[in-house]
Amino acid sequence: MISVNRKKASSVFLILMLFAGSFLQATTSQNDTTKHVTADSVKYWTFKSLSLISLNQNVFVNWAAGGDNSLSGKGAVDYDLKYQRRKFTFDHQGNMAFGLVGYADNRIEKTDDKIELLIAFSHQTSKNWSLTALATLKTQFADGYKYPDDSTLISTFFAPAYLTISLGFNYKPNKEFQLFLSPLSGKMTFVKNEKLANIGAYGVKKAVVDTAGNVIVPGKQFLGEVGLNLLTTYKTEIMDNIKLNTALTLHNNYLDLDVSNRWNIDVDFDTRVIFSVNKLFSTILYMQLKYDHNALLPNYETIDGKKVEVSSSPKLQFKESFGLSVTYQIK
Repeated sequence: MISVNRKKASSVFLILMLFAGSFLQATTSQNDTTKHVTADSVKYWTFKSLSLISLNQNVFVNWAAGGDNSLSGKGAVDYDLKYQRRKFTFDHQGNMAFGLVGYADNRIEKTDDKIELLIAFSHQTSKNWSLTALATLKTQFADGYKYPDDSTLISTFFAPAYLTISLGFNYKPNKEFQLFLSPLSGKMTFVKNEKLANIGAYGVKKAVVDTAGNVIVPGKQFLGEVGLNLLTTYKTEIMDNIKLNTALTLHNNYLDLDVSNRWNIDVDFDTRVIFSVNKLFSTILYMQLKYDHNALLPNYETIDGKKVEVSSSPKLQFKESFGLSVTYQIK
């Protein structure tokens, strides 16, 4: 889990909640307006969204097994805005989430934090194929720290941020499945924080220092890669009131300076199962698998009874959440 600055994290959580509320109000108003459109009008724009707010509380009193009193909350907004006319399609998707957990000792930690945006322009070339230009941006809202050390920064807004621009072909045989393949795409990693850039976080070139540790040449805040990009999505209704949304992104770097690394594949696999209780409440199972060869995670050994960090290496990352949420959906 990741510790976070209380004031900044609380502010971000409040902003996201206000955004979700205003977003729902705006889209609801838009739906009311469209009711007056005549039946024979052509509808070029479509909009879908899923917004949720969830809260969870744990209380322990004289509990023999132990435990910390806690209160957690999470807000999230997913939306898809699409314009389609003849053979041209414009698609804009957003996925934002922020979650906090607070403990009785006033410690506050992040449980979720992401900003993911997608823009795509497509021209249909045949029944199932389109020529597509695609751009994705992924980053986070707030500072992140490595718990229990809540003073060492490990991430922040635009550190890292990943911008991928691709030109390729999109295969969509039906409404549920699509596959985008780009043999030549650019992936840009930004680390817009001097301290993180100086230690070479997230693959950027680290700073040059003298024997006393003083910085001679600052670390780079940008890393450019050119390689293969593959994105596939699948959305379906498994049965009544149970929906599955999954997306897989693969990317490699043709130009890695270490030739042996040029076919290392970065993986981002996102799966969501939505169990709709009614129009207001839903239970959502969320899972995410990630592997990034440039994201180095610590390796520990026990020395003299103490856990000591001895090295770092890329590892498979996993995140899962499951809970009851108040949701609002526009179909």
